[in-house]
Amino acid sequence: MLVVRTLPKRLVICALSLQLLSLPVAAVGAEKLSAAEAARLLQQASFGPTLSDIQVAGQFTAEQWIDWQLSLPATTHADKIETLPEQKTPVPLSRLETWWRIALTAPDQLRQRVAFALSEILVVSDQGNGLNNRVIALANYYDLLLAHSFGNYRDLLQQVTLSPVMGVYLSHLGNQKADVANNIRPDENYARELMQLFTIGLYQLNPDGSKKLDAADNPIPTYDQQAIEGFARVFTGWTSAGTTNFLKPKADYLRPMIPFAAYHEPGEKHLLNGVVLPAGQTPQQDLQQVLDLLFAEPTLPPFISQQLIQKLVSSNPSPAYVGRVTQVFIDNGQGVRGDLAAVVKAILLDEEARSGFAGVARPFGKIREPLLKTAHSWRVTQSASPSGHIYLRTLADSHNQAPLQSPSVFNFYRPDFSPSASLQQAGLVVPELQMLTASNALNMQNHLYSQTVGSIEGLVLNPTQYQMLARFQPFADVLQQQGLNGLLDQYGLLAFGGTMPAELRLILTDLVSGLGNITPAQKAAYLWYFILISPQYAVQQ
Repeated sequence: MLVVRTLPKRLVICALSLQLLSLPVAAVGAEKLSAAEAARLLQQASFGPTLSDIQVAGQFTAEQWIDWQLSLPATTHADKIETLPEQKTPVPLSRLETWWRIALTAPDQLRQRVAFALSEILVVSDQGNGLNNRVIALANYYDLLLAHSFGNYRDLLQQVTLSPVMGVYLSHLGNQKADVANNIRPDENYARELMQLFTIGLYQLNPDGSKKLDAADNPIPTYDQQAIEGFARVFTGWTSAGTTNFLKPKADYLRPMIPFAAYHEPGEKHLLNGVVLPAGQTPQQDLQQVLDLLFAEPTLPPFISQQLIQKLVSSNPSPAYVGRVTQVFIDNGQGVRGDLAAVVKAILLDEEARSGFAGVARPFGKIREPLLKTAHSWRVTQSASPSGHIYLRTLADSHNQAPLQSPSVFNFYRPDFSPSASLQQAGLVVPELQMLTASNALNMQNHLYSQTVGSIEGLVLNPTQYQMLARFQPFADVLQQQGLNGLLDQYGLLAFGGTMPAELRLILTDLVSGLGNITPAQKAAYLWYFILISPQYAVQQ
């Protein structure tokens, strides 16, 4: 069961007022975002557009809005975790509560959205590895991602590598040099995943994200077993901060790991492309050099750039789009490699992101993750419970995902997942569909119904103290004052970043006539629910 505390509405209004005061002044003559353009940008760069967010963004150009978001300080998690009712200490639900509260109300939406994307690339999880009750530690790891979301990817790699949470998750905390007599060999887990998932992937890539091929037209691997073993030797001799005994460390899940030279592999390390680290180096020297080596690899920029595009904008970006973002990753225009702020800005301002691949013979958009659907709906309807909390049965039943709770280091879904032979033959992927099962699809539909039609503020006579009540009265007012077309126009803006698809609009118009004698708020709730479960809304475009 998930408990979410929501901010009182008066605090949300105050927070919006403070946002307005901190906004930059639009340049004279600059072309401001239309409402539709603002909504589309917010679909990609936030946890879902609201009417107030669209209004704010519409005062500026896309670049100005992004620059403003880049300038906002991070809303952190670890310092805001609270002990839930009837609990003596924070539990995993405490961390999830904080994540939801921040996703719904924090002003730094772009940073929060990018950190969520990074959490699905640089994966740690509290599932099945002894981290389940390390609530503050996991929140601290998420804060690490937040802190570096607009920083340099090389710095982020080092912080992730030395994170004790990552050290426990991928078992390089306490990793020792080889000792044949005692059957000890360097653990290869982090060495493998650092390359496969966090930096260069399985195959060498061209700048546009396509695979490099050898003379026989076969993909060229980025690393082999010798490299894994060499990297594993690098990541030996690191353990918890503050420890004086390497073999019996005092656990510290918050501070970066520290080295013990006596347990670090002293010999040569054979790495990539014939690079060999000399014997006798310190753990720090080996670590710095191996991360520098990976960071300089030509495949890293397209590998990471393409995944960020997939998570924010489109599952199947065109090679030209990937190539343009890759070039910014390589050089932000000032000679800096790995500048994530510049990369995120390039992703969102790219002509294909803003135009929806107009004129490009390639499917545009991405499947909305279940968490993003719920977050968007709650934001749109300003949902809140009488107690300031929400009780939600396990997310696994409906969403099949929760922050930092993936079933493995491979995330909830793989970026190259393609669900059918026809899509595979066309070279197309639909990553998020890897989470979909018949069971959670039905449970998600029921969840959305309960959070909309079943939870209309003012119509639920005896709400539980934890029931999330959705404010549909503002939409009911639109329905009464502007008619059905006016409400569908507003919903089209919120759900589709502009005009509602004509086919869906016709279906909804027919559905309204069959709803019977119900209140305008109920009609507004039913229409929003039908949109949320529609195949058109399932795809973010």
